[in-house]
Amino acid sequence: MVRASISAKIGALAAIVCSVPLGGGCGGRGGKSQAEGERIPPYPSSLAAQSSPSQVAQVLIQALDDGNEAVLQGLVAVKHEMEAIDAIYKKHGKEHKATPSAAVAMTVSGWKMSYAWYQPGATHVRSERISGETAMVEAEGLNPTTRRPRELAVTMVREDGVWKAAAGLRARDL
Repeated sequence: MVRASISAKIGALAAIVCSVPLGGGCGGRGGKSQAEGERIPPYPSSLAAQSSPSQVAQVLIQALDDGNEAVLQGLVAVKHEMEAIDAIYKKHGKEHKATPSAAVAMTVSGWKMSYAWYQPGATHVRSERISGETAMVEAEGLNPTTRRPRELAVTMVREDGVWKAAAGLRARDL
């Protein structure tokens, strides 16, 4: 039963990754670019400029638990991720054509893949460290297979006057 659950999660995550339009990828179709007619959802209305990184991380965790795509997309530090994509491409002497919505889709897909190894509803924020315009929030959850505790670290950046989450949730067994 546990194996079937893990297999279902892996299959669902593969579908998510393959649905992210990046030009090449998993056999994507041609047609309209992702930027045409798309808009990134706004910052979640439950948060404000005064919200702490821990509060933002808790909203992120709840959105991952609920599968709330719009909230997840609204929490992405888009400018930060576009700068990271630019830096990677420049390092290799290339220019990218990734759109902000593609950066959001990649970030959200990565979050979902990292969080697939957490028991829904069992993750809570433990601590936060703020250093200027960046913060690290650490949370603890449960591995649904082993029932052992897992750490989840969320990097936050201050963007447009609010805390937003960067790509690359760090997950590890404790």
